[in-house]
Amino acid sequence: MKSSTNRRQFLASIAALSAGGLGSTAILAQEAFPAKGPIKVIVPLPPGGAADASVRILTATMQTQMKQTIVVDNRPGGSFVIGMQAIAQAPADGYTLMHINPGMNAAQAALKKIDLLKNLTPISIMGTMPTVLVVPASSPITSVKELIAAGKAKAGSLNYGSVGIGSLEHLWCSNFSKRHGLDAVHVPFKGMPDAATALASGEIQFLPLVLAVALPFVQKGMMRALAVVDTQRHAALPNVPTIKEAGFDEPPLVFWGGLAAPKGTPAAIVEQLRVQMATAIASPDVKAKLIGIGTTAMSSPSAQSFESLVAQELAWMTEAVKNANLQLN
Repeated sequence: MKSSTNRRQFLASIAALSAGGLGSTAILAQEAFPAKGPIKVIVPLPPGGAADASVRILTATMQTQMKQTIVVDNRPGGSFVIGMQAIAQAPADGYTLMHINPGMNAAQAALKKIDLLKNLTPISIMGTMPTVLVVPASSPITSVKELIAAGKAKAGSLNYGSVGIGSLEHLWCSNFSKRHGLDAVHVPFKGMPDAATALASGEIQFLPLVLAVALPFVQKGMMRALAVVDTQRHAALPNVPTIKEAGFDEPPLVFWGGLAAPKGTPAAIVEQLRVQMATAIASPDVKAKLIGIGTTAMSSPSAQSFESLVAQELAWMTEAVKNANLQLN
């Protein structure tokens, strides 16, 4: 009897040690990230711009939180293809991330050279900047309804600007014109400052202009803001309605930035990175620095919600490319 009892105790001890060992292994696996080396964030745009600046602001705080070096690696060129190629070669382990933005959705819809959701898992948004639908201050148009009425009254009488064929502004305006029966003419410019100057001087009649660029013109009385092309009003223009409040169910045109990981990155690591991003984004220092470059700090409540945003935007942009019959290489 005693021998049988001792045997049961021995087996129980072995089982306990095994369970403890497995538990320790699981804990070590969870704690292993990020322990093996620096995290790299690929930015598929040149250094010095708003995207690059926002990533550096965020990662400076994240690396302090995570006690891990985070390196920013700029890979511009090829309509985001060079950056996508770089992350495609990286292991799906959370140590290589990528900054993504709505311009990449536009490039995918128009050029079909990249596929964000096939190759990447969005983690979280980090900040947003809405656009404002503006007209010259000298224009008699004072509302979105009047803009549409003016375009319908005389075909081809309205010109709108963008930073090029297939750009965000082009796709949104093309989509807007198609939906409301306007025969508006697209005028591409080399850059947004050139388009803004053309609008202020009356060379073009309307433009969805990013808030940071539009605001000084509006405040100086050189442009009139008809609507904020977002789901909510902006504190800088509290009396300007959203596009929906103006009476139109148009897709938001918001310049956002966020981070994504290679497809196949473990969900636990994606969530850990999302939480670290959210913590950094909530800090007063990060918020203040992002506001300083015209960006409102924001984080995603889940990786899935950020993925849904990317998918929704890609859907309307793809439809806009189809409706405009764009044939780009």
